[in-house]
Amino acid sequence: GVAAGQQSIPLVFNFTDPDITNDVTAEELGITELIYAETSYFRGSTTARIQNITIASSQFHGLLIPPGATFSMAQAMGDISLDNGYAEALIIDGDRTIRGVGGGVCQVSSTLFRTAFFSGFPILERHAHSYRVGYYEQTSTGHNSNLAGMDATVFFPLVDLVFVNDTPYWLLMETYINTSNYSLTWKFYSTSDGRTVDWSTTGPVDTVAPPDDVYNLNPDLAQGEIVQVDYAAEGANVTVDRTVYRNGSVYFSDSFYTHYSAWANVYEFGPGTDVPYQSNPSE
Repeated sequence: GVAAGQQSIPLVFNFTDPDITNDVTAEELGITELIYAETSYFRGSTTARIQNITIASSQFHGLLIPPGATFSMAQAMGDISLDNGYAEALIIDGDRTIRGVGGGVCQVSSTLFRTAFFSGFPILERHAHSYRVGYYEQTSTGHNSNLAGMDATVFFPLVDLVFVNDTPYWLLMETYINTSNYSLTWKFYSTSDGRTVDWSTTGPVDTVAPPDDVYNLNPDLAQGEIVQVDYAAEGANVTVDRTVYRNGSVYFSDSFYTHYSAWANVYEFGPGTDVPYQSNPSE
């Protein structure tokens, strides 16, 4: 054998099955019913923003969260990049709204936040937007200011949305985009452990009027061209309180405080354009 250059080594395989195999049933995981479904709306979104909402939400369709597990949206989602199919759309960067990859992903994080909130799961990390974004106060037919304070922004990996499946049952998530009515529906399937949720909101209080409109020179625009790049929003504070009951007794309660800055209309104009006034004359 060896002299002829022939050698054989027996290979020993060590198989480790995943937690969930393909033949397991939903019932075996304790997934027997719809726990909660939440729908958010994004009428007026650009094609790029809708593309990003669709791609981001699809990352969560069919995801299973084990009993007792802490779920990080950032870890489940991966990179938000052009290579992964995301488009450039408007994002908030500090005190400006700019074009950036993945604008619209916060529609997804806000919808997930609300689904976890109303399902009664503990939420370990949630960050609000700098200012009130109209999309997150849309309803099926209009707007409701009581949805202010119910948004969640993400900026991976620094700003995450994290909650805990603190039940003995697996949790299955499903997401559905409806482009005819501009909605995202998020569904949680599991088995109820008897919890219910009461919540209240102050709504927007201590409101502050938007600052004066801002006009900035953009040498790439033509003379006479004025483009709006940011939209005014009223500043406000909002406190949302939640009490989670399990089988009729208080399980836990928490509170989510949000401070929104007042936001100005911002316009860009081409050289030589007459504008109402120029806030940055040096430009």
